[in-house]
Amino acid sequence: MISRRYFQQTLFSMLSSGRHPLAVALLAVSVTLGVTPAHSRTYIEAVDHKNLRVCADGNLMPYSNKKQEGFENKIAVLLANKLGRPLVYEWYPAVSPKFVRDTLGLKKCDVIIGVSAGTKSVLHTNPYYRTGYVMVVPKDSGIKARGLDDPEMANLKIGVVAGSQPSRLVAKYDLLDKMRSYVLRFDTRKKSIGKLMIQDLKEGLTDVVLMFGPKAAYHTREEELDAELIPIKSPDNHENRMDFLITIGVRIGEQNWKRTLNKLIKENQDEITAILEEYGVPLMKIKKGRRRRGKTSEETSQK
Repeated sequence: MISRRYFQQTLFSMLSSGRHPLAVALLAVSVTLGVTPAHSRTYIEAVDHKNLRVCADGNLMPYSNKKQEGFENKIAVLLANKLGRPLVYEWYPAVSPKFVRDTLGLKKCDVIIGVSAGTKSVLHTNPYYRTGYVMVVPKDSGIKARGLDDPEMANLKIGVVAGSQPSRLVAKYDLLDKMRSYVLRFDTRKKSIGKLMIQDLKEGLTDVVLMFGPKAAYHTREEELDAELIPIKSPDNHENRMDFLITIGVRIGEQNWKRTLNKLIKENQDEITAILEEYGVPLMKIKKGRRRRGKTSEETSQK
């Protein structure tokens, strides 16, 4: 009598090789007998083991660009070197709602670097940094407020992206009439909302702006604005988080590839952190333990 396990292993071997003439016949028998081939329960990973294939926006500084000047470009180089593989890019506008589907989903790449934990369309590695929204205050402004709940905010012009997490806090504290809004979706090949927000702040069109930390750090440097980046605290109910764990996204089901990347992150965390610090990314301590899931805005999921 042929055991069930032996039958499964034999069928898997034949189907995998694609050369045995009995493979199709055995498959038909397996269906009749109710024997499930072992490989049908195993996700076949589509990872390219000759190259590190990365999907990224070609014009989204400080994260990435086609000249590979962003901090995510530098992290990609580090990972490629550690894997001993050439680095290959698939460029695609991150603002598109089809970004994950048309890149990772179509197997044009194997990783998306810099994905907020909780984004449902990918499988996440362990986080390699934590950052969040900040309030950008020019140092020569004389502004004393350190949070949106400060009474001084009622007298200030506040720049914020409509639909972002901070915009909800602006509404919560009845500051909508003080808000100068910026669009959530834009073509990164034509303009930079982060740059525009800092330029408006310099020109006095706003008194403070609420921005995602990495963007705020980059654009204040680029525009030579001496400013304080004050972390915005998350509300106690955790429904509207202001800070996020950042991961590498891979295809759902590719657990082995995820484990490989987790090992790389662990072994090279100090070098990754050094890259982030070089770009002035506001870093927060990664807390151990399971986090209660909060809402993630489109702006954060798209950087």
